[in-house]
Amino acid sequence: MRERIETYLDRWGRAVIRRRFLAIALCLAVAAGFASQLPSLGIETAAETFLKKDDPVRAEYEAFREQFGRQELIIVGVQSPDIFDLDFLRRLRSLHEELEEQVPHLDEIQSLISARSTRGSGDELIVEDLLEEFPVSPGELTQLRNRVISTPLYTNMLISEDATFTSLVVTLELYSSDDDPDDALSGFDDAPQEAGDLEVLNGQEIGAALSAVHQIMERYQADDFRLVVAGAPALTDAVTQSMIRDLQRFIALMVATIAVVLFAMFRRASGVILPLTIVLLSLLSTLGAMALSGIDMSPPTQVLPTFLLAVGTGSAVHILKIFYMRFDAGDSVEEALCFALRHSGLPVIMTSLTTAGGLLSFLAAGLNPIVHLGMFAPLGVLLALAYCLVLLPALLAVAPIRRKALRTESTGSPLERLVVSAGDFSVTHPRSMVVATVLLIAISLTGAVRLEFGQDIMAWLVPDHPLRRATELIDHRLKGSITMELIADTGRTDGVKQPQFLNGLEELRKRTEILVRGDYLFVGKTISIADILKEIHQALNENRADFYAIPQSQPLIAQELLLFENTGTDDLEDVVDTEFRLARFTLKVPYTDPTRYGGFIEEVESEFRNIFGDEIGVTTTGFMPMMGETMAHVVRGMARSYVLAIFIVTPLMVLLIGNFRGGLVSMVPNITPILITLGLMGWFGVTVDMFTMMIGGIAIGLVVDDTIHFIHGFQRDFARTGDARVAVRETLQTTGRALLVTSLVLASGFLVFTLSTMQNLFYFGLFTSFTIVSAFLIDILITPALMVLVTRKA
Repeated sequence: MRERIETYLDRWGRAVIRRRFLAIALCLAVAAGFASQLPSLGIETAAETFLKKDDPVRAEYEAFREQFGRQELIIVGVQSPDIFDLDFLRRLRSLHEELEEQVPHLDEIQSLISARSTRGSGDELIVEDLLEEFPVSPGELTQLRNRVISTPLYTNMLISEDATFTSLVVTLELYSSDDDPDDALSGFDDAPQEAGDLEVLNGQEIGAALSAVHQIMERYQADDFRLVVAGAPALTDAVTQSMIRDLQRFIALMVATIAVVLFAMFRRASGVILPLTIVLLSLLSTLGAMALSGIDMSPPTQVLPTFLLAVGTGSAVHILKIFYMRFDAGDSVEEALCFALRHSGLPVIMTSLTTAGGLLSFLAAGLNPIVHLGMFAPLGVLLALAYCLVLLPALLAVAPIRRKALRTESTGSPLERLVVSAGDFSVTHPRSMVVATVLLIAISLTGAVRLEFGQDIMAWLVPDHPLRRATELIDHRLKGSITMELIADTGRTDGVKQPQFLNGLEELRKRTEILVRGDYLFVGKTISIADILKEIHQALNENRADFYAIPQSQPLIAQELLLFENTGTDDLEDVVDTEFRLARFTLKVPYTDPTRYGGFIEEVESEFRNIFGDEIGVTTTGFMPMMGETMAHVVRGMARSYVLAIFIVTPLMVLLIGNFRGGLVSMVPNITPILITLGLMGWFGVTVDMFTMMIGGIAIGLVVDDTIHFIHGFQRDFARTGDARVAVRETLQTTGRALLVTSLVLASGFLVFTLSTMQNLFYFGLFTSFTIVSAFLIDILITPALMVLVTRKA
């Protein structure tokens, strides 16, 4: 079968050369068609897009937002020696007004300027802005201070406990401006849009809002008016901006790295230009396909360009290495090319299939961005293969190529001679190499069991990033910068108005505000309809502090809430639905690794059930619970992906080698580098997150490539010589040199990620490069020993 395939590849090469201009035109047309879609390719980092649309956690999150609006808040913190200073309040008012006027997609801003003030005057309930009447005298400032400090709802929400820190809480619209449901209903359309058909505010629009916030903040920044910004939208925007900067640098650096390595190997312009043409066209085609399908770039898929540049180069290198060797020896372009296709075409095809197969395993991951990587990375690999088999032969047929003097083994580079020497040592001491491999695997497994999992997006940013410092400051001064939500379902209309239910919410507040997990997780504030009702009840009872409590009569509760609504305020919409069946209970918490929230959420839900029993349903949602669930998906999904990758790759190895035992043995040098990397991460305490978990799935497709090329060359030379040691040496003198270059290209390509401004990409690039280098070393030290032992037994 192998001989027949090689014969077909020979014929294919000759056919392409005869129709070289047609092949070039066809490939360029395909690439241009895909590339024309690139302007529509966007970047999306919203937390909910990580989960599939039918995921229950995402469905609950989106249902919450449709009912209560956007939950993710932009928090602008302001630090000053005294926030109850007249000059400070004037600047705060000016800042508030500029934000209202200039921030696009704004829903509302909550600050001391617009905070709700509920008070009674005789029998009248008055609900107005806190600074409806701006203070102008020291006496009025004192009254304002006393009113703010005595209002529990303000503390740790709008002001710090020492009154030297305040915040402006910016809430953006849920839907894009063109799809606002109010606008849809206000027109004369016969069929207004359903909420499910509307476009949620995208990352670009959120970025525009944050850009406006930052520009306004810069104009107000002063020593006695220090401004910082934090919150979930700021975090996702920071990741997006880092992605944009890194993508541009990565592609430029990767192209430069490939060019340098190729020139060092081939010492001719065609050896640099032709592979770069192949990989750049495959990259443009793949990204164009993403844009055509309506899928945006995301943090996981940002590794795609660099990955495709490295992998595509490897395929071209294996063909060009043999082509130049034969061409310099005197063959014509056609004969040299056809020999190269016969010699390396089949392993190039097999390596592309195994790489694509390993990446296809990401389809089982269960997370959208990783699934998208599992869709388009294999497509890119196969497109690179297609361009390599169609465009590369055609370009070689028309490119002006000059012959060079052949290098003998003695004039090879020191690295190339070292590769051959490593193979000689391996076949001389095969059993010792196998024992060493077993010991290495055992040591790696002891490190791998120490691995810890996490998904701390904030930790992706460098330690001194302004957002990290701002988040730490707000967490410290206002006892939290992130919220999580409980939605209580009473199961009946007006169920929220029952005293027993409201008393339960108050009890839940008391219990949750004393929950603490270490020094990193606690509840800094809770907000619910119970807090609003206590304010109303106090105001209607001469503003007396001892009436800051929940009324114990259902008719009185209904009456007081009705009076509150009749003042014209719509604040109840933020905490209950229109039927008073659902009640929102918000917990303000500090930012930490979302995986730490799992046990904490269970404690909160346990307290809820202890208070309400099974009669009241509860749903927990919000940014942090959703990110915690995302990591759980990662662990489960990547475990499935690893198993699937092995089941995809192993049969291909068996098919290539031609017998079941040899195929299984060949998987040892493919699995070992991944185990070594996992062990190293465990020993050094590197947290396994979404990115580092992808290393195994990506690496298993890449490391198999070296093994396939080596085994294919070994089988050819062994069939000719009948001597395993000679076959290993001859294989390493030809294929081994190409393996060295492709490994250098791949390792250098992934090392580019260590220059990222994000820590997650640094570790991803570092350990993927380490895995690739480990795989190369194992293939020249361990695989020869295994082949010698297998052939002996055969």
